[in-house]
Amino acid sequence: MRLITAPLTGSMLAASVYAVKGFYPQWFQAIAFMEEGLLFLAGLIAGIRLPDIDLLLPGFSHRSGITHSCGFAALFVALGFDAIAGGLAIGIALHLSSDMQPKAWTGGALVKLPWFGSIGMLSPLWLLLNIAGCFWILLSMLPAIEGIGRWAVMTVGLLGGIWYFFYEEKKRVLPLITLGFCLLLVHQYRDGRLNVEVVVQYFV
Repeated sequence: MRLITAPLTGSMLAASVYAVKGFYPQWFQAIAFMEEGLLFLAGLIAGIRLPDIDLLLPGFSHRSGITHSCGFAALFVALGFDAIAGGLAIGIALHLSSDMQPKAWTGGALVKLPWFGSIGMLSPLWLLLNIAGCFWILLSMLPAIEGIGRWAVMTVGLLGGIWYFFYEEKKRVLPLITLGFCLLLVHQYRDGRLNVEVVVQYFV
């Protein structure tokens, strides 16, 4: 049930913000300073459960590479909804980090791609790359949000992460390490301290 309620709740929250903004601009002025934070929260709520929507989609196997990716967040970036995209990104990243610790890398734990099937032991790499992709999207959208809106987004993201790990995730160490590693990787790359040449030199 939560597979539907979380994305639906996030969608309704985002729709409510846009509806008030469009139809009741005089009322919207009172909450305008919270717009980005509310839209980010909407994306976060939806993103935490969204990858497992493959369980409800005909023709999809569980742990589908389409839903277990940063693709949803990237789509909203392309559509120009940066705050929602950022929320989706952190929500999906939290979910994928949890998926990094199955009982065994077999069966339903493996990522499946359309027309290709299971990618086997490349599944952890797929999840890591898409968590990194989520952080790339998150860090890319923050500069577009100014003033109090940025603080609202960062506060919602922090509180959302704390809530997830305290109430949803029983095994916290590996997901936290995974998130920290991917965030550091993306930050170093964006800062120009990490590139393909630097990585390759450790293996040749």
